[in-house]
Amino acid sequence: MAGIKPNGIWKNATNEWIRIHDIIVFTNNEYSKNYAENSRETFRKQALHHFRTAAIVEDNNKATNSPDYRYRLTSEFLNVIRQKGTKSIINSFLNKHQTLIEKYSSKKKMTKISVVVNKSEISFSVGKHNQLQKLIIEEFATRFAPNSECLYVGDTIKKDLIMKDDTLKKLGFIISLHDKMPDVVLYCKDRNWIYFIESV
Repeated sequence: MAGIKPNGIWKNATNEWIRIHDIIVFTNNEYSKNYAENSRETFRKQALHHFRTAAIVEDNNKATNSPDYRYRLTSEFLNVIRQKGTKSIINSFLNKHQTLIEKYSSKKKMTKISVVVNKSEISFSVGKHNQLQKLIIEEFATRFAPNSECLYVGDTIKKDLIMKDDTLKKLGFIISLHDKMPDVVLYCKDRNWIYFIESV
């Protein structure tokens, strides 16, 4: 992510916005690795997600399934790399770490989409897909599924944002996140109707 090749100079590190695809190509070409293109989700979940939580990287607030979604090193961590991770610069970063985590997480919160689900307010990450899910829950459901309960809705980041396991099981559904879930599941008790809705 810093653009440093095997014989590169640390102080020349960069933090350009890049895709996971770019990381895979760079690593394969420059470090003789053989990561497959279908390992993008592994990169996202097992590395970049944790780096973002730790304020080491940030994203550009697009939906994760958007072709424009990008990551880059935070300016604070870029400074650590450029100074070769000396003890004093690492200590300085760690001393500010909690503040940095708050800074970058509050940035994410500021760009959230608020939606009222089952009479409670929750937040979706930004993106057209989640904007449509908000309209499905707040507009479609009130018109075509009045008094319904949302049993399941996913977010582009958290797939089980709402998951009413007990009710789903009572209705005969054994659901795991490995299954291909519709985007929104509503249940209207008055009619005993279940709505499976794709947000497209």
